[in-house]
Amino acid sequence: MKKCALFFLSIVVVFSSCSNKFKVGADYKDVTVVYGLLSKSDTANYIKVTKGFFDETADNLLLASNSDSIYYNNLEVKIEEINNGSIVNTFFLPRVDANLEGFPKQPGTFADTPNYAYKFKQNLNPARTYRVVVKNLSNGNLVYAETGIINDASNVFNSVTPVPIPNFDRLNFDSPNGTYTFEWSSPPNAAFFDVNIRFWYQEKNTQTNNIVHKYIDLPVVKNVLSSGGSTSGKMSNETFFRTLNSELGPAAANIVRYIDTPDVLILAGGTVLKTYIDVNSAQGGITYDQIKPNYTNFVGENVLGILSTRATKYVVDVPFGVATIDSIWFGSMTKNLQFAGISSE
Repeated sequence: MKKCALFFLSIVVVFSSCSNKFKVGADYKDVTVVYGLLSKSDTANYIKVTKGFFDETADNLLLASNSDSIYYNNLEVKIEEINNGSIVNTFFLPRVDANLEGFPKQPGTFADTPNYAYKFKQNLNPARTYRVVVKNLSNGNLVYAETGIINDASNVFNSVTPVPIPNFDRLNFDSPNGTYTFEWSSPPNAAFFDVNIRFWYQEKNTQTNNIVHKYIDLPVVKNVLSSGGSTSGKMSNETFFRTLNSELGPAAANIVRYIDTPDVLILAGGTVLKTYIDVNSAQGGITYDQIKPNYTNFVGENVLGILSTRATKYVVDVPFGVATIDSIWFGSMTKNLQFAGISSE
């Protein structure tokens, strides 16, 4: 979950010949901030709804640490399922504490407990459109947004490369100056993709002989635009080893590691999510020091945030080539990671 808040610009003008008073903050507005990414890949989806606030007299850092300042107490949140322009189902979402759902909020400026969100557990139909409607029952304010759904079904979102050929070494990154190409079919409603390698490994404590099975996700290909059909992303072999080294890091002195069989994850995001990322990351040029616009696809008065879709395709048990295993074990970029061989499991 992303932490959302509004910040207001204070402008002070000083003239040598006169003195004027300026308000340092804008007048209070009840701004609703909504964030949701609907995924058919997940067993439950969560809609985050918070307040945007600014107080000209109180300490805003103290307000941010008070959950009453960032959450509404009287909201109706529902999802409408739409088919050919008609509402065919309406689901009212209960408010839950995401901390208790297994999604703890990181400590920081904003209150981390409770961590309220609105939970949706029904199956998503990629042939339908979904509308999130948030109504403030205290003042009647209503905001809404719609999104399609990325289909993660295997016959639509197939991985073309690596091909599942038994006993064939498919992830070969050993050539120092080489590249590796991942290829997959692009499902409808997907605008861009990332590729992660889920690197599985074992850690053995040499003092206790205790063995723990772990993994780390390595982001190796980023921001590949959908082509509407067969889509591909390239990774330099060096990128894999450098990413593994930086993400995993050395183990403790009494720990040795063993390489296991990885998975490949293809992550897809919708058009609205792509636009949101582009708007918020845009910088440089003659406008780099200007205030960035707040992008939202929500309709209504005083609202920010986005509703979009995402999906994850898992390609499990994609073996490393023998030479790649040797490079992980003995190579100059990863030999400090204390690998001692291949996992026995």
